[in-house]
Amino acid sequence: MNWVSFFSGVTTVLITYALFSRVLEEKPEEIEVDETGVVVSGFSGRHVTLSCQTCRKLKKHREVELNLYQCTKCKRHVDLR
Repeated sequence: MNWVSFFSGVTTVLITYALFSRVLEEKPEEIEVDETGVVVSGFSGRHVTLSCQTCRKLKKHREVELNLYQCTKCKRHVDLR
């Protein structure tokens, strides 16, 4: 076995470990509980199915703020506050 190959392999493993260890670190999440008892942890990924007044159909809505939803098709806001 060649020493150059050994040290380049060790370096590659260390760099890979350093990159993936940052990804695997858990970040503290903000957890909110609203007045109905529903746990809200983030607004970016939450989608619900609501009746859109513009589309006149049941469409998926993305939560922009707490209890403020936006239709994914026509971008109309629905305020449930």
